[in-house]
Amino acid sequence: MSFRRFLLKRTLIAALLTLIAVSVIFATLRLLPADPFSGLVASGSLTPDEVDQMRALYGLDEPIYVQYYKYIQNLFSFQFGISLTQQRPVGDIIIPALVNTMVLLLPALVATAIVSSLAGMYAGWNRGSWFEQSSIVVTTVFRATPIFVTGIFLLIIFSYGLGWLPAFGMRSPLANPDGYLETYLSVDFLKHYLLPFTATVLFYSGDFLMLARNSVVERMGSEFLMLHRAKGLSEMEQLGRAGRNSLLPLVTYFALRTGMLFQGVITLEVVFAWPGIGRALVQAILNQDYPTVQAAVFIMALAVIIMNLTADVAYAKLDPTVEAGDV
Repeated sequence: MSFRRFLLKRTLIAALLTLIAVSVIFATLRLLPADPFSGLVASGSLTPDEVDQMRALYGLDEPIYVQYYKYIQNLFSFQFGISLTQQRPVGDIIIPALVNTMVLLLPALVATAIVSSLAGMYAGWNRGSWFEQSSIVVTTVFRATPIFVTGIFLLIIFSYGLGWLPAFGMRSPLANPDGYLETYLSVDFLKHYLLPFTATVLFYSGDFLMLARNSVVERMGSEFLMLHRAKGLSEMEQLGRAGRNSLLPLVTYFALRTGMLFQGVITLEVVFAWPGIGRALVQAILNQDYPTVQAAVFIMALAVIIMNLTADVAYAKLDPTVEAGDV
């Protein structure tokens, strides 16, 4: 199979998976026993006639297939509509929240990938050493512990116990930054950033360490390293060659993990009250804010599927021994 055909096939599969994901969330929200306006009638905030007007305004009185068609059309044109509870464009809610999430997660993932991969390569090259054994034990413990538990543990020690770092949010209540630079490059932001950053690094470090370690172990007895030993290369030079040949699985896994980070971000953002897309999704679900829930799930599903596609393409393109059709 040619690379172009492979790319087209994978892209079509990604589009189909995205359609399935957003269709599931559409059906789930419509199957709920009550709509967002039912509670307003029970509390006396709105009359039944006013609720009917609100349903008509948001198109909730239309046949289900009409709602679905408009829903798909709007999502794939990135027109997310108006929030039912905040009465403002959903994009104004979701986009800043997405930026906050990416600012939290991407640097943490990059730092984890670099440090843990280097540590894993060194551990694999020195099999049986105290460094290999201790690094595997420590990272496995943190990987087996839910990320929100690690987050709570860090809060108890460094916020409530020692009082070194703030517990919640992205900035102090009195802070009023102007623009992205003042928001993300301030000392106040850094203090709020350290704990969720650390929780993310600890949770994902085991994946990269073990992947790098296993890749180096597999290549230690390979013919190309035996050739380098015969040429008189030093131990560190041999480790460098083995490390470079171990980068492919790390690159593809990095792409996969970037998309799947959204799986853990919801609990992490709730624990630290981080104003990201995961926390926005939780609040929208509690308020039955259909447009915001649909937009948040769409963006998360799209991120996972796009990064999976990127991993497939990277693997097929970077590994000359693998045919595109085999991926």
